Amino acid sequence: MAAVRALVSSRLAAASAFASLSLGGRTPSQRAALHLSVPRPAARVALVLSGCGVYDGTEIHEASAILVHLSRGGAEVQIFAPDVPQMHVIDHTKGQPSEGESRNVLTESARIARGKITDLANLSAANHDAAIFPGGFGAAKNLSTFAVDGKDCKVNQEVERVLKDFHQAGKPIGCGDASTSLPAPAPWWSWNAALRCPGLGCVWCWQGESRTCVDEHP
Repeated sequence: MAAVRALVSSRLAAASAFASLSLGGRTPSQRAALHLSVPRPAARVALVLSGCGVYDGTEIHEASAILVHLSRGGAEVQIFAPDVPQMHVIDHTKGQPSEGESRNVLTESARIARGKITDLANLSAANHDAAIFPGGFGAAKNLSTFAVDGKDCKVNQEVERVLKDFHQAGKPIGCGDASTSLPAPAPWWSWNAALRCPGLGCVWCWQGESRTCVDEHP
């Protein structure tokens, strides 16, 4: 998250400097008379969800908090989720799986996105400045098989592609793991051998009792 905040701040600062240069030496009253302002370039952030619910999807409070902070920072956010079945459905009043019930990760994530959501297969690093994966057990159950396979886990094919593409493009990757009970200092995806190969690094940002992994680039 620190990397994303820095990205937003740098873009706003650059826009402010550009605005002062583009208006030349006009006085404040002359500038006001023009009724013109240079649009501030917004950070384009992809938010990747894993369902809706802390025990079988994305942690709703964490996703909402991220959306609020991105909105306050002026970021343009597009929400994505893989179009795959959930590992299982949890009855959150009991904390136990609901027998015989099945749900779709994209459909459930749309609850948080208020319907404005896109299949993860359509996410391109070229169209975004950063990607954030909020916490919740869905990251270890639906985006990967970490919950079952641990260090031998596999990562969803589209999730793997997105992580590699953003890393290779030198763009920040935020990964919340407050709800996945993972051993520090590795996030859920870094246990996957295919994703360790590109040299994905991690910086841990502590926020209260939760920690966020932000991809570190040279």
